[in-house]
Amino acid sequence: MLFNVGYLEVMKMYNWECFLFHDVDVLPEEHRNLHTCPTENPRHMAVAMNKYNYTLLYEKMFGTSSALTVQQFKETNGFSNRYWGWGGEDDDMYTR
Repeated sequence: MLFNVGYLEVMKMYNWECFLFHDVDVLPEEHRNLHTCPTENPRHMAVAMNKYNYTLLYEKMFGTSSALTVQQFKETNGFSNRYWGWGGEDDDMYTR
């Protein structure tokens, strides 16, 4: 829910083109990771993390850190508001 609120509030201030949604409990390890939004598909930016032995936890994981254009965010209707606390919202976003 806070991702959606953040999106709505910052769009009132400036016409942003790219949004990076990031969990607060994980820090980027690789400074060469491009923090940009590809136009064709949203980008999952945390495919290799030391807490998962640098492997993807499961095949369709989309959480921890992801990049979406404004158009992609609108097309998916943002993140679901059905999830509270830890888990589920990023997997839900993957299916959208």
